[in-house]
Amino acid sequence: MSSYRRRSAALTSLTVLAVLFAGGCSDSGDSDSGSDSSAQDQDSGGQSADGDAGDSSDAGDADDGDSGSDDANDEDSDTGNAAAQGEIPWCTAEALSPSLNPLDSGAGQRYAALVLTNVSDGSCRTQGWPGLMLLDADDNPIQTETIRDRSEESHQITVAPGDSVWSRLHWTVVAGDQDAPDGTCGTEPASLAVIAPDEQDFSSAEWDFGQVCGGGTIDAVALVEGSGPEE
Repeated sequence: MSSYRRRSAALTSLTVLAVLFAGGCSDSGDSDSGSDSSAQDQDSGGQSADGDAGDSSDAGDADDGDSGSDDANDEDSDTGNAAAQGEIPWCTAEALSPSLNPLDSGAGQRYAALVLTNVSDGSCRTQGWPGLMLLDADDNPIQTETIRDRSEESHQITVAPGDSVWSRLHWTVVAGDQDAPDGTCGTEPASLAVIAPDEQDFSSAEWDFGQVCGGGTIDAVALVEGSGPEE
């Protein structure tokens, strides 16, 4: 499960990225999730539109009698933190090595932990949802629709060398209206191409979970710290 194959986008068909971004990553719970793709989310590289931009509501809560020195110190501290954070680069495809670990599944539903481990020599930061594309044994893209599960908020995460972030993936193995009339679910994937938030290049992990039904639909939650649920 932990082995993976990293490829540059330049060495694969541009169709992979074209199909991925054209398919979009829809929000879970949207009535038109299959047709109303979130183009703005895709253009932002997976960044959450609801990200932490700061608590502007706190800006007028100080007492009029305060001297203002505390506010000035707070502003200096915030500025210093922002500057320090800005020096940490966004995680690239080369920095984050993907792997897939199975999670408890049942009743035709399947779950896996997509783990992205920082294999670079320095810290990097990431936030949001991974882009996904199933590939066959010849690295050709298979129909895939990634739905962004927004049950958990997106937060910016600094990933130190050797540390990981992960996203829970969910899909079904029960054929539905989006699949072939004979009850099959198309080509069995051999790998999963993963695009980190705010990136365009991808790396890939071996896929050992069989077919993905529902027209290749995979739900993904926002990346969080760690390498999966605790045992």
